[in-house]
Amino acid sequence: MRELDNPAWHALNGKQRDFGMVGERAARYLPDISPIAAVADQSTQALVELAGFVEPGRFVAVFAPGEPPEGLWRLAAMAPLSQWVCPDPPPIDAEIDWVELTDAQADEMLRLARETDPGPFEARTNRLGDYIGVIRDGRLVAMAGERICLEGYREVSAVCTDEAYTGRGFAQALVLEIVRRQQRADCVPFLHVRTGSPAQVQAIHVYEKLGFQKRGDYAMTVLVRK
Repeated sequence: MRELDNPAWHALNGKQRDFGMVGERAARYLPDISPIAAVADQSTQALVELAGFVEPGRFVAVFAPGEPPEGLWRLAAMAPLSQWVCPDPPPIDAEIDWVELTDAQADEMLRLARETDPGPFEARTNRLGDYIGVIRDGRLVAMAGERICLEGYREVSAVCTDEAYTGRGFAQALVLEIVRRQQRADCVPFLHVRTGSPAQVQAIHVYEKLGFQKRGDYAMTVLVRK
């Protein structure tokens, strides 16, 4: 599972290459796909190369980069994460009425993500994998999908529920469906939880119930291009 130490790098150099800009030591998703970027190593050269993919004033979120070279980057934030994998989900039922989400619901997906803040989500993030959701009263009120996908692994992402509809088991049911799809594709599901986020405790409770096990702790570094 060493690929999961730097999942975005392996995804952008593999299955998701068409969704990004890829160089010798640096890569990033297209801006309307995701702000996530990756470097092959912690060298200064990698971050210099990454700077060529980012316009001044814009930011990227990078897994485990080295020290940002002066004059190119400003360190904006460090976001601690825990990474979880699901080698074998339990045989539980969590049936609800859900729908497939496509480009037709892209605006609704973006609205829900901005209201609930499940992590970086842009106008075309939904292109990265399967997305499903729950519609109530004519509105999208819960969703889950896939983001970083590399050979043998797929990330569960954008798990969120409108505050008015929490406590109904929507997140658990949606994640379970995504996980089962990933396993049918012979992929190991994985996900990230922001350490210290308001939803951390509840999210971990749900994920452990679905068979996720903590793999390790990481940090996402937010860099702003000077």
